[in-house]
Amino acid sequence: MSDASPLPVRTLIAALASILAMPVLASGERRSTIDALPSDVPGLALPKVDVQAELAADAAAMDASRAHGGAWEKRLRVAVGNAVNASAARTGRWDTLADGTRVWRLAVTAPGATDLRFGFSRFAVPEGSELRVTHRDGTHAAGAFTLADTSPDRQLWLAPVSGDSLVLELRVPAGAVLGDDAIVLADVGAGYRNVNAVGGPQLFGAGVSGSCNVDVKCPLGDDYPDEIRSVAKYYFNSGGGTYLCTGTLVNNTRQDLTPYFLTAEHCVSTQAEATSMSLIWNYESPTCGQHGGGSTSQTQNGGATLRMHRSDTDSTLVELNSAPPEAYAVYYAGWDATGATPDGAIGIHHPSGWVKAITEDSNGVTTMNNCIGSGSSTHWRTGAPYSQGTTEGGSSGSAIFVPVGDGTLHDRLIIGTLSGGSAACNGSVPNSGYDCYGKVSIAWNGGSAGGRLKDWLDPDDTGATTLPGIDPSAPNDIIFANGFEY
Repeated sequence: MSDASPLPVRTLIAALASILAMPVLASGERRSTIDALPSDVPGLALPKVDVQAELAADAAAMDASRAHGGAWEKRLRVAVGNAVNASAARTGRWDTLADGTRVWRLAVTAPGATDLRFGFSRFAVPEGSELRVTHRDGTHAAGAFTLADTSPDRQLWLAPVSGDSLVLELRVPAGAVLGDDAIVLADVGAGYRNVNAVGGPQLFGAGVSGSCNVDVKCPLGDDYPDEIRSVAKYYFNSGGGTYLCTGTLVNNTRQDLTPYFLTAEHCVSTQAEATSMSLIWNYESPTCGQHGGGSTSQTQNGGATLRMHRSDTDSTLVELNSAPPEAYAVYYAGWDATGATPDGAIGIHHPSGWVKAITEDSNGVTTMNNCIGSGSSTHWRTGAPYSQGTTEGGSSGSAIFVPVGDGTLHDRLIIGTLSGGSAACNGSVPNSGYDCYGKVSIAWNGGSAGGRLKDWLDPDDTGATTLPGIDPSAPNDIIFANGFEY
């Protein structure tokens, strides 16, 4: 029998009340009272965001492009950049817990912002360290983020987190050594499109993506379940702001699951832009016609390495610095570099950064010049009108696939990536506008490895011009360049 005396009832009641009062994290974990968020966390104050002024500036830029050439690029600006230099050695507050864990906190506020995106130029923390983003009341907003989320040069760029006032909280294990400039917050994107909420304004005004868009869960997507899993939206920094585009994970002839990600050059054309990429996988409506309700929890940080880009076809290929987590069940899409003209096209993308959509052109595609830049006969023309769906800002960089049953026999293979156009919704139906997609067949060859796809997608120079996709979850799904499976 134990000699321990029972605790007084009032002590037990007080302990239980303390536990129940702890803020609940997204995982259901409660924050311990010993490190409850202090009321005097030092703050970093950023300029107020004028949402309507930023939306008006975007609309004016689009109108200017439309007036000049009838088309506009379809990347989407979502946040105003704020260059900062907040080192954890000089900014914020450090506390030490009873177990020796050191905790650094910094509150960041941009009045009027719909969300904040944090970019660290340096995040060289010791093993076991974790960064979380919390609300002012201490409740969990995002994370935890670790060394595994950084780029090879130890930068860390996060996806936007809702709120105009958030707290960065870093926990460093007891006894771990931290350099003076191991943690440097360099940029905070102050959002104005409410990218994480249903009420966010799309390219043309209020609401989510246009009502003529078709959820990938609808019957149009039934023939393309694998290709749908290859598509992600991503955020990146460019020219002092945060932008959003779409891209596609692609197979290579070694079929070694190198995470090559195909998108548009007007989205990503520099290593700095590639490093700042953060991806969202499997953001989809749960059911057809729901047009929302999906989760953005399947994020991938760590950025990418720029492998090739060229302006005439508006093509970029990056290699993600880490493979998507196995739990995300992604697919590596196949491609067609023959230049054969298909009977139509299927597009899979994130219009206005919203839930993944699928677009059908059953009218037949034709060849045209680059509609947002210079390039002669470098693009496929689609739409005018689409038979189902459309594209919007945020769709840039997304792929078009050869439709199932096509006469080229190149079903489900990528033939181009979206540059821009004039296609949009006209209420619940597509308008009469068109889009242009840079041809894979033109981007395949070029003057050097940095300007052509072939060196990366056919690294052993097999001569293949088509390749089916590959499913990492199917270990026997290895297909030779000639189409035969073993």
